[in-house]
Amino acid sequence: MPNRSELAVLGMGNILYRDEGVGVYAVHHLRAAYRFRPAIELVDGAMLGFALTDYFRAGAQLLVLDALLADDQPGAVYRLPAEELLRLGPGAQPMAHEVDPVQQLKLAKALGDPLDLALIGVVPADTSGFEVGLTPQLRSAFPAFIEAVLAELRQRGIHADRVRSVSLDEVVGGLVEGAR
Repeated sequence: MPNRSELAVLGMGNILYRDEGVGVYAVHHLRAAYRFRPAIELVDGAMLGFALTDYFRAGAQLLVLDALLADDQPGAVYRLPAEELLRLGPGAQPMAHEVDPVQQLKLAKALGDPLDLALIGVVPADTSGFEVGLTPQLRSAFPAFIEAVLAELRQRGIHADRVRSVSLDEVVGGLVEGAR
């Protein structure tokens, strides 16, 4: 768990449901391709379940990466600060997870625990198929999604040094191989 002064980048999703796994893929891509100054915590939130609630605590700095259901073209990238997430209606919402980041944010607010949270979301093309990997639309949008994350980190004073070139296929393959 990060210290209160550190930023955690939390990738949400389920890689078994196509574009639903985009947040997890993004965190693994960032971990493999970049080093950050000052250091940040890159968290694969896919398997943490209710242990994720530790990241939604008073004083936390949290950047959530996820698929975002919105009435827009697949691949559209959004940045939603905490205030906007709290006002989301049924037309735009993060994907269904065991632990929903918006519900966690609402709970933290109800308990009077302010936290610095933003969501970088990308509109999925398909989350219904039981298949690993992104659809062609999200494969095309993945670089823009990563750039939106890097831009958010720069705005927060985090410098990203690219240490190696990593393809999306390497990331997906590494997660599949690691699951065996």
